Amino acid sequence: MTPSTSLNTVFRHVLSGIAIAALLVAFDPLDVRADDRNPSLHGIDTSHHNGDIDWQKVQNNGIAFTFVKATDGLDYLDPTFTDHFAAARKAGLLRGAYHFYETNDDGAGQADWFIKNVTLEPGDLPPVVDIERIKPPVKGDLHQQFETFLTRLETHYGRRPIIYTGPTFWEHAMKDHFPGNQLWIAEYGVDQPTIPVEWASWSFWQYTEELSVPGVPTKVDGTYFNGDHAHLRAMLIPAK
Repeated sequence: MTPSTSLNTVFRHVLSGIAIAALLVAFDPLDVRADDRNPSLHGIDTSHHNGDIDWQKVQNNGIAFTFVKATDGLDYLDPTFTDHFAAARKAGLLRGAYHFYETNDDGAGQADWFIKNVTLEPGDLPPVVDIERIKPPVKGDLHQQFETFLTRLETHYGRRPIIYTGPTFWEHAMKDHFPGNQLWIAEYGVDQPTIPVEWASWSFWQYTEELSVPGVPTKVDGTYFNGDHAHLRAMLIPAK
């Protein structure tokens, strides 16, 4: 993973106790419009490559959700993850965390590393796994290893992980697998993304890596959500 317009200020809650439940029920960004092409809810994904982010300014300019890079492989933790993850929620954005999957590392070990470093709270988006390249030598059976990774995260967080991928990679390396997970597809410069045969549609579409968003000092990846506020809220980690 590597157009914004103004938004009326969204009410914010202190995210503890009753306030978490209030976020699940009442969070309703006002009329988020990324541009004239698509009125879908609009989000970004970030990592240390995006520098110091003013999350309140991001939220004030029409961004409803964000996915923040957390981990990579067996032992990498993004140095900005903890600060970005906390600040995004404080600013009133729905937030999620993602892991970059390395095909030459053990699937179970990668899942354990993500779980060790990422606490998802009620009101957060499900965990995300980014799989977009083959890095040799592949550890064991690729599909079995990836299934182990997905299962461990689902067992721990109570939500199936969202799969982020590109159509070409998936067609060549992962075809006919994992249709039960929600799809975050990455494809740029098209009116609609190519959907792998396993899915009827996409849940998230990363349509650009060149989005300008006030509050982010660099260009950033832009993503649409394929649904309304109620559909997005229904995906969130539930209260226990």
